[in-house]
Amino acid sequence: MALCLENGECKTALDVVEVSGEIPIDPNASFWNQVTLPPVTVELDPQMITNPKWPDPSVKTVRIKVARNGTEIAIFLEWGDSSMETEIEVSAIHTDQAAVMFPLNPEAELPPITMGGENHPVNIWQWKAVWQPSLKAKKKHSLNDARVALAANPRRSPVEDLNAEGFSTLTTQDEQDVFGGGSWEKETWRVVFKRALISPDNADVQFRSSVPMAVAVWNGGNGERNGQKGLAGWILLRFA
Repeated sequence: MALCLENGECKTALDVVEVSGEIPIDPNASFWNQVTLPPVTVELDPQMITNPKWPDPSVKTVRIKVARNGTEIAIFLEWGDSSMETEIEVSAIHTDQAAVMFPLNPEAELPPITMGGENHPVNIWQWKAVWQPSLKAKKKHSLNDARVALAANPRRSPVEDLNAEGFSTLTTQDEQDVFGGGSWEKETWRVVFKRALISPDNADVQFRSSVPMAVAVWNGGNGERNGQKGLAGWILLRFA
């Protein structure tokens, strides 16, 4: 998989910056503004592989930073979105979302970007604005949909740890090992995903060396959900 840049399967590479000390989940922490953590801007492509196709996603780019210490790895995403208020008030289904996806088998060829495929499983980390309790304080109106969703799905993190082997196979893991958080300020989303480098769960990606990653972003205010999203194909997270 580390050869994906040479054979063209990866569109770009992003260096994983090694740091000392704790890596914060808070996307507004000063840690994420360090000059030693330069962002890589990645274009999001339309989802034209399966129906309903989405030829014009409203979010066109996402800025990505990745850091690791001796035990953990964290992925920071940032993108512009003017409609945080709208997508939560309208529906808990049409909520702003972001996800990162990793192949599970480092010895195999890269799985299809379409959430993996049969015998080509992937590990997906998904964040949703409607799962972010801190957003309640930012609202001026009722959050009925969001509150119902949170009450029905009490969770310790707004990030969900998932697996898939293709479309319509998405499953939630019994063990939720990923944490994270999101913040919306000045028409910009900032989201952090964080997990141990090595996990005891066989359904989890293991970060022993360079790993390919795909990214998806949904704008709930634009009615985006499921396959209606902007998608960045495989990016190599390059370990020094």
